[in-house]
Amino acid sequence: MQACSAVDRSVAEEALVDAEGDLASAYVAVAEAEGAGANVSGLLTKLNVAGRFLAKAHNCYRTGDFNGAVYYANLSVESVKGIVREAEELKALATDEYKERCFQTEAAFALAVVLIVVGSVAGWLFFKKRYLEKALRMRPEVVESES
Repeated sequence: MQACSAVDRSVAEEALVDAEGDLASAYVAVAEAEGAGANVSGLLTKLNVAGRFLAKAHNCYRTGDFNGAVYYANLSVESVKGIVREAEELKALATDEYKERCFQTEAAFALAVVLIVVGSVAGWLFFKKRYLEKALRMRPEVVESES
């Protein structure tokens, strides 16, 4: 018994391939954003929804329901629309935040080095001055020789 449908097998296959491609591109973009340190939890939720739609589309295709396959494949495509752009924006934001943290760390390190050098020089000058004052206050003792 063959299912009657208004959509033929080739259209359903094409819709599935398009949906798989879009979902794969979205997964790659989200993975790159996550690798850059972005918070991608909201995008992962959208990807899960799109993945469920794609799974339903494959199930419909296997049972011969090509209309359902195209319908769910289109829902999957709609679910991932804009995810690549959002992921790229989150990646750029995370990269900028990383650069800012690096700059702050480098600036703090440079300031610490300067403070240590200035403090060391000031301490050395202070102790040198005290040592010289003590040395100048000291008078040599005259020792009589026994000859």
